[in-house]
Amino acid sequence: MKAAVRCLTLTLGLVAARGGRAAEPPFMTLLGEAAAEPSLAAAVARYPSCFDAVVAPGGERAVVCRLPDNDMPRRLIGEALRFAAESTQTVARVGDGRGFASDATAHGLCVETFLLLAYGAEAVEFDFLRSAHEPASWYANTYFSELTLWRPFFQSYVRYNRGTRAGGLLPFQGKGRRTAASQALPGALGAADALAPLGLAACPGSPYPVGYLLSASNVEGLSDVELQRALSGGVLLDGGAVAALQQRGYGAKIQLTAGARDPKRGTEVFTDDELNVGRVGYVWRPLASDKTFALFPSNEAARVIGRYEAVGGGASEPASVLLELPSGGRLAAFGFDGFSPYASEARRRQLLLAADWVCQNRLPVLVEDAAGVVVVPRVSQAGDLQSVVVLNATLDAQPPLTLRLRGCPEGVARLLWLTPKERPVTVNVRWEGQDVLAVLPALAPWQVGWLRAAE
Repeated sequence: MKAAVRCLTLTLGLVAARGGRAAEPPFMTLLGEAAAEPSLAAAVARYPSCFDAVVAPGGERAVVCRLPDNDMPRRLIGEALRFAAESTQTVARVGDGRGFASDATAHGLCVETFLLLAYGAEAVEFDFLRSAHEPASWYANTYFSELTLWRPFFQSYVRYNRGTRAGGLLPFQGKGRRTAASQALPGALGAADALAPLGLAACPGSPYPVGYLLSASNVEGLSDVELQRALSGGVLLDGGAVAALQQRGYGAKIQLTAGARDPKRGTEVFTDDELNVGRVGYVWRPLASDKTFALFPSNEAARVIGRYEAVGGGASEPASVLLELPSGGRLAAFGFDGFSPYASEARRRQLLLAADWVCQNRLPVLVEDAAGVVVVPRVSQAGDLQSVVVLNATLDAQPPLTLRLRGCPEGVARLLWLTPKERPVTVNVRWEGQDVLAVLPALAPWQVGWLRAAE
């Protein structure tokens, strides 16, 4: 029996291609010192198509993605973004060696795994057995069984998207900067974590962004060359980032300065700018921030899309601004310090349209409806859209959802919507200029799927 167990540990699931070709690298690996225990061997043997290998961990990964806690499901979004920021890392490790019944549900583990693949992982290691707190049969019945059902879904996605990377706005960390291991995501990565569930496509670590996302802490850590790179394209800024640019002497270059403002008087009124069509006069009352900034553009052509409300009513200083720079770049600045996941429908729409404007209408995917979804487009170096992942990041069913897609193959008339354990659904599309409009079927709570061209 022991010899059989050792053989299983070394060779489980590693399938050599027929005709003498070398074995493919593992796609899903189970880690754990207990891999040679008969009870675990028996549990793994019940699901032989789940893992390609069961091995002892051979060293720490740069980023270890914690299991998503049942009481904090949105944390799995941040874990995926943290992993993606390490652009040289292609194998995602899920778990820190321990696994409890009160940790991730099987569905949560599968959703996190798929999101890691969407952001660029090519293989996954599962690490919850080194300090096993449950019997081997529990892990098999809970996790192995569900991972086995999802595995074909995982693999078809990875194979279809080889050679592409995530697209959208790049949370600019600067060359050589590493993400923190703490729970709170730093700087622009934290901003991406806040904006992703509102439908903003973020692509940390990707070489194919269409724009940038900056926060104050990142401005302070960027070189002049890196700042020039961001400002020559399209960039989304909060008030703290504008103030940090001003402190570095960039106020004249970006034609915008910031002044501190009483956060208790932070009510913002949407102006009659065309970006606010259908929302003119809307009053936005965000949560008070420790730092709130009024914005002062020096370019008369600047578009003010929001103004603070003066005491007693009426408009006051600019709060949100769109600017075209002489360098050819565009920026959208929002005076409240720090982007927040708590946004009204009108504010969510304004943020997404401003992000699309700075990218010169090149965001690979734009969510047309009010929805709590994460979208992850995969694009080629030329900007061609390969697929779009959509995650319903809410506890309620998401009604049919309209997506605006850029970079679709010319003349495409149908797309395919794929979800785990279900038959593919054909989605008819409508062309609007160079954009494609597609209506997705309803999506269950915390369910995920992906959209691609029909063959």
